[in-house]
Amino acid sequence: MFIWTISDVIGVVFWAIVIVCLAIHFLRLAWKHGHCKHDGGVTETRACDAICNKCGANLGFIGNRHQ
Repeated sequence: MFIWTISDVIGVVFWAIVIVCLAIHFLRLAWKHGHCKHDGGVTETRACDAICNKCGANLGFIGNRHQ
């Protein structure tokens, strides 16, 4: 039998808040990347990946062109 102490409750509440905050952060980031038109220019990484200046999404290798 498990007995709940105040420290158990505080730990569960703390981790629940952390998980909710992380979920909100990643959902907002996914929304931002999904709705950006990537028309604000790009910067290049050392691995030749294009990074959108507006949303920060990795657009892939610069030499890849889908025709």
